Amino acid sequence: MTIWRNSIAVLLTGVLVMAASVTLPLRPALGEGGARRDVVRHAAESAAESAAPASLSKHATIMDRDGKVLRKGTNGWTCVPDDPNTPGTDPMCMNEPWIDFIDAVKNKRKPTYTRVGIAYMLQGDRPVSNTDPYATEPKPGEGWIEGLGAHIMMLVPDVEALKNVSTDSKNGGPWVMWADTPYAHLMIPIDSYPSH
Repeated sequence: MTIWRNSIAVLLTGVLVMAASVTLPLRPALGEGGARRDVVRHAAESAAESAAPASLSKHATIMDRDGKVLRKGTNGWTCVPDDPNTPGTDPMCMNEPWIDFIDAVKNKRKPTYTRVGIAYMLQGDRPVSNTDPYATEPKPGEGWIEGLGAHIMMLVPDVEALKNVSTDSKNGGPWVMWADTPYAHLMIPIDSYPSH
């Protein structure tokens, strides 16, 4: 009986040691919630990369919507994933003037970029006003952009250069969004807009 009990104790100890040796290395490798963070970061990177041609986005810096760098890039471009708090799909890849532009809109200041800015939004955009950068819903008679597909956006250092470009988003070609504001920029649809 004692031999049997000792054999079971040795067997159980061996099982516990094996179980401990299998589980212990996983905790430092994954960290607390590490696997989930890696999956979330990878998903954010993939979503952000989808905003521009792969030849550009695969070498771009990836930032989350709070400005935290998820991956450092090498080509001077920055991509951000879709904003889950807004309707529509709006990941974006942009060069440096657009970072200044977005910060200016956010902080209600005049942009200070001095070079041409280009931003890709190949997955589309959220619903947005064509005339008011701060509108959160359509107002009567206002041009409201919905269902916009793939497009490129362009900043020019002198917004006066955009004065003779159409402001009609439904004209079938490029148009100026937020005309007569410091945030005027050129919208260049790639997919037909309107879609019919």
